[in-house]
Amino acid sequence: MGNETEKFTVLEEKLNKVLEGYIALKKEKERLSSQVQGEAAEVKRLREEITLLKQEHAEARKRIERLLEKLERIPLEG
Repeated sequence: MGNETEKFTVLEEKLNKVLEGYIALKKEKERLSSQVQGEAAEVKRLREEITLLKQEHAEARKRIERLLEKLERIPLEG
């Protein structure tokens, strides 16, 4: 009987370690999932910012081109 009790104790200890590992992995998965969601939101925000900057850049280019066209029409010789 003592030997069987020892086996159950060892089995119980191993099962507890497996459960602790499972719980730790589950917590890590939740943390990583949350981190990925946060990073996905940041990527979305940065993409929107890039789009806005490209639009602003295109608008600035158009304005510069219009100004250059106006300057080209100014007679330089008096």
